[in-house]
Amino acid sequence: MIPDLVFITSLRHPQNSADYAAVEAMLAASLRSWMRQSSPRFAVVVVGNRHPRMPADPRVEFVPVDFPAPSELRGPRTGLPAVLRDKGTKLAIGLARARELGAGHVMFVDADDFVSRRLTGFVTEHPESPGWTITDGWRINLERRTMRPETGTFQVTCGSSHIVRTELLPSSPAGTGATQEQLYAAMGPKLERWIGSHMHLHEDLPLERLPFAGAMYRVGTGESHSGNAMSGWGRPIFRVVADEFGVPATPRTPWAQARAVLPSGRALRERLLRRR
Repeated sequence: MIPDLVFITSLRHPQNSADYAAVEAMLAASLRSWMRQSSPRFAVVVVGNRHPRMPADPRVEFVPVDFPAPSELRGPRTGLPAVLRDKGTKLAIGLARARELGAGHVMFVDADDFVSRRLTGFVTEHPESPGWTITDGWRINLERRTMRPETGTFQVTCGSSHIVRTELLPSSPAGTGATQEQLYAAMGPKLERWIGSHMHLHEDLPLERLPFAGAMYRVGTGESHSGNAMSGWGRPIFRVVADEFGVPATPRTPWAQARAVLPSGRALRERLLRRR
């Protein structure tokens, strides 16, 4: 079956990770979310230096690369240029594989984020669309079992925020065997502007606004380049949302509900210090 939508994700170089086993565990959780699409017309392409533990499913494919570590710094906070190069070139390899699969649309997804199970069906219903920007979504912290809506600006904070018609994106004649240098030569500035970064696709391409909350931005993992967290007030993860995104719902116990809603102890202490 030719996929209408291919989810493309990349794994950071093992050297640039605080705990690579945690990176693999987060990918596994994300894959469980992506694989719950209500329509079967999708595929998943994972690109990385080391083969992760993945489900034995024909819709999920790993494409290995031997790109060097983008930074000599240990840990996930390597600086933006390193991220744009490593993530951009790996996603470009994934894009080449999606083209080989015949994908009508692709979505670049961060390996720790979650997506709505409605995405593939929606893409199938609109095959001629140039694509969509996810402007509305959720910020989620699984440790607290809490979430908060991100309305109107989700595409600014989260890398999992665009679905694009494949033919609108740049290509590389070397395909999945391309080197980083070949990818830069073939794609030019668009490699980092459109593929390594999520900040410009909605500015440069005629994308429509996705008419529903399409993704969840997972924070507070310790493996994010941005280092973003989720302090302050939240909401319990309701069962209907948990089912749509394939994440665990907040238990209905008073303690779990309070922990999901109330700011964390650290956030309260920081607020008290600011008031002094």
